[in-house]
Amino acid sequence: MSPPATKTARFAAVVKACGAPEPAELWRKPEQDQRFMAAVRQNRLLTVKQENVGAKKDFGVVGFLKEKNVSYLIFPKPLNAFAHRRIVGIRYNLLKAPRPLGPIVKPSTPLPRPIRRSLKTVNRFASRALVRPAELPRKAKLFQVTIRFNATTDVSTRIEADSKKAAAANCLRAVKTPDFSRATITRKIIRISRAQ
Repeated sequence: MSPPATKTARFAAVVKACGAPEPAELWRKPEQDQRFMAAVRQNRLLTVKQENVGAKKDFGVVGFLKEKNVSYLIFPKPLNAFAHRRIVGIRYNLLKAPRPLGPIVKPSTPLPRPIRRSLKTVNRFASRALVRPAELPRKAKLFQVTIRFNATTDVSTRIEADSKKAAAANCLRAVKTPDFSRATITRKIIRISRAQ
């Protein structure tokens, strides 16, 4: 995107002249979005280049430019007066919230009516809530938990044998329980039940 660097316009002046824009969300190809393409044809679209590296500030150009790191703003009035200018000083707080797409659906069931209680009833429940925790301390429950520990370690040794099968059998007899201090240990809870 390379607009002429000599002519600039402030974003606030564009908003004052053409109205507050709303962001355009492209969820499909631009050619398939009728509202977006109508804004392009009527010259109501501003392409905002957003630099995500370095200290360069965002700037805009009137029209549709298909590039990376850009967003689009749709204005209510045409931007003909700012056609060949670089729009600087983008202030995102001047944007309108985007309109919902499609019809607004109202819920079929009415919302429940709030429960109305007298002040006397509310005070009675509130006084119980304040007294109850002090009177009835909660007792912890007792559970039986079974944990399975699996340890894995590799031991390498040399065995003389006539075949692989014989080497495996001789190895299992010759090697004693290894040191599991450097083994990979996994823990898994396999059962939790209420203790009697």
